[in-house]
Amino acid sequence: MKRRKAIQTIAVGFAGVATLTHCTSSTSNGSKIGEKSERLIGLISEVILPSKNEKFPTVETRVEFIVNQFEGALTENEIKKFQSGLLILRKQIADSYSKEFDALDSDTQMSIVSNSLEQEDDLGYFMSKTRQWSLRHFMTSEHFMTAYLKYEFIPNRHLGCVPV
Repeated sequence: MKRRKAIQTIAVGFAGVATLTHCTSSTSNGSKIGEKSERLIGLISEVILPSKNEKFPTVETRVEFIVNQFEGALTENEIKKFQSGLLILRKQIADSYSKEFDALDSDTQMSIVSNSLEQEDDLGYFMSKTRQWSLRHFMTSEHFMTAYLKYEFIPNRHLGCVPV
């Protein structure tokens, strides 16, 4: 009798797990940033560190990496601070130059980024996070890690009898 009950419990458990793993939800909110903001962040990250996709290929683009970090690595307060800094930057560019960021010359773009990095408010937080994530995206690329850091991916080489 106990055997039947155990088999029945296991069958119900498997059926429950199978049902849960096949449920899908179509309530995707999309990105919390928006396309225009993603484009601006991409332009800013290119000013900080120009990407060389041919030499240093990565699985995802830098903008995708930054958006993933934004959505997954920040608390709600940090997300608000990041978005506030983005709005401040956008307003500052519109007030000062009456142009979009990509319409400005490279020296002006570089001065905007460097001046923003020196700020202590939400704008400085936004720019420092964007800089940090741009550098992390580059420094975690496979080619950089293997060619420049001499990193060996798992499984690592075994050095048996090495004098210490």
